[in-house]
Amino acid sequence: MSTAIVIALIALAGSVFSTIVTLLGAPALQARRDAKKVLNNYREPLVAASFELQARLYNILRLRFVERYISDEAEVKRNSAIESTSYVFAQFFGWVEIIREGVQYLQFSRDRQTREVGQLLRDIGETFLSDRYGPQFMIWRAEQRGIGEQMIESANSDLRCLGYASFIKHRPSMDEWLAPLEHELEHLNDEGRVRLTELQHLLVKLVRQLDDRQKRYPFEIKDA
Repeated sequence: MSTAIVIALIALAGSVFSTIVTLLGAPALQARRDAKKVLNNYREPLVAASFELQARLYNILRLRFVERYISDEAEVKRNSAIESTSYVFAQFFGWVEIIREGVQYLQFSRDRQTREVGQLLRDIGETFLSDRYGPQFMIWRAEQRGIGEQMIESANSDLRCLGYASFIKHRPSMDEWLAPLEHELEHLNDEGRVRLTELQHLLVKLVRQLDDRQKRYPFEIKDA
């Protein structure tokens, strides 16, 4: 093969590579940059949703919330206890779904905190869907997304989660996913407690990553 042909082939390969980088690399690099922007835009509602869910799990695991308010013997505020617990689960999935497209690029961000938040969100999702804790509170990825999608509303071109009153109004449309969760709350077993404990610990870590200067939650957040 002549030198001229070799040079031509090298030039062609370089051109093809450059085109691939232009078509595929640039959007990916931009998406990685946008991931941090997405996280910053939704940091406050995400940290609030994470804190509220971990707090309810702590109450379930350490403060006998189920026994006091949800068990067959509990009568006062039973419906509210069940509905508000469903809400904090759904609210968390809602905010995760809102930032979902950005989340897939968080692990590639050059910003350490952004990467760690992305990893914690994936760990939480995996803990929900894993079968190693038994069937209680096992929520598959598609179900997590389904709940999240139902929780999203648009306001002035911005996406946000339903408030509690709107959630109660739309609750029947989520029955397919939330009814099993509510049943499991009423019949909480040891395996379910193990999953909820792991989730609570991960959520505490997530809150501390999102609120790393402890401005929003300056007090100690305890592991269950």
